[in-house]
Amino acid sequence: MTKKILFICRGNSARSQLAEAIVNRDYPHVYQAFSAGSKPGQVDIRTINTLEQAGYQTRSLRSKSIDEFRDQQFDYVITLCSSAQKECGVFEHSQESLFWDLPSPTSLSEESFEASLYDLQKRIELFATVHSESSDPEFDPLILHKCLSDKTRLMITLMVFTEVELSVGELCDALQESQPKISRALGVLRTCGIVSDRRKGQWAFYSIASKMPLWAIDILDASVKSMREPILAASQLLNRSVYRPNKHL
Repeated sequence: MTKKILFICRGNSARSQLAEAIVNRDYPHVYQAFSAGSKPGQVDIRTINTLEQAGYQTRSLRSKSIDEFRDQQFDYVITLCSSAQKECGVFEHSQESLFWDLPSPTSLSEESFEASLYDLQKRIELFATVHSESSDPEFDPLILHKCLSDKTRLMITLMVFTEVELSVGELCDALQESQPKISRALGVLRTCGIVSDRRKGQWAFYSIASKMPLWAIDILDASVKSMREPILAASQLLNRSVYRPNKHL
């Protein structure tokens, strides 16, 4: 389902028209764009010329008042100039309001319209990238970072990463935490797809899940280097663990 964006600038003659055309041609499967002005006039002929030279359709472009959209719901309302932001205030029916303060090209040469088009293309490209879903359907980066935001879960993951495989008892000794706390943390890590377990009799051994992508492994590797001292301290406690021989069962 596409998300709706409303671009606003004072006259709805240049910047917001350029942004509307860019989104509707280049991101039609993700977004549907509209534009409006706090004090609309006419679409600048240089806006039309610039868009047509870049291969954009301009037949449907017209200057519109924000009053046409007051009762509509938008996922994003993006204001492109400070004057419109002051005059419009907060758009009531938007999920998120953003402010991109871009210079107006209308008082300058036609080349400034080409520069505005390029700036908006790059800004919208970054916006779409930031708001895109994970490109890896098997492993979501958001889940990884949320799961590792807890210190105990992070230390368990890094210890398992460095030691290849550890039991609950070994982790309790290495991290000086209780068995229930370690077990709960491991349950979350397993649900998130970060660790997997194998069982040998009454023992369970945990390792990094095989489906972890390379970018996630790189994050763990960098995290181990940045947390060198606590990892070394935990490793020393691990080597004294009474559960240490069980790793080789």
